[in-house]
Amino acid sequence: MCRYYLSNGHREGRYWIVGDVANTPGRSLYVRLYGPLYGKGAAGKWTDAATGQHGDLLDLIALRCGLDRLADVLAEARRFPRPGAAHTDRTAA
Repeated sequence: MCRYYLSNGHREGRYWIVGDVANTPGRSLYVRLYGPLYGKGAAGKWTDAATGQHGDLLDLIALRCGLDRLADVLAEARRFPRPGAAHTDRTAA
């Protein structure tokens, strides 16, 4: 998901690093790639050190896609396979 929504970033250890939620090149925003499913240090949590914005992957999708309805955000998130699930082509219409 990070490569798709934050394509100007890069992996650095356990994090995906990019400038901000607008996908600007830089190092301010980081997304945790590994960690527990929930709680402190959970995978998928992100923080922008410059602005103080933070959230989970659903928040990031909503901001990147300009979505304000949860149903729309969930539909967008379902386009990607779950970690560990077999990859299937979801681009066919």
